[in-house]
Amino acid sequence: MPIDQMTLLEKRVHQILELVKRLRQDNTFLEQKVRTISQQLAKRERDTLRWSHDRVRLRSRVKRILSEMETGAARREPAEATGSRKRGET
Repeated sequence: MPIDQMTLLEKRVHQILELVKRLRQDNTFLEQKVRTISQQLAKRERDTLRWSHDRVRLRSRVKRILSEMETGAARREPAEATGSRKRGET
């Protein structure tokens, strides 16, 4: 093998080694980024689940309060109607 070809081959091997080194660094960076994003996603999934449970509890509480308000209003209406008749009759 002539010297020029050896020099060219050596240069190409160094280029490939540099490329491999850069790709490994990129891979390490991307693996870390994937871990970070996976952790963020897991947190958001937990938050979403918690918010969903909170929403169900709040909906239940609001329904209960509305029901109590309707029941209380229904109990007051007959009493108010009776009370106003008595006042008008007097």
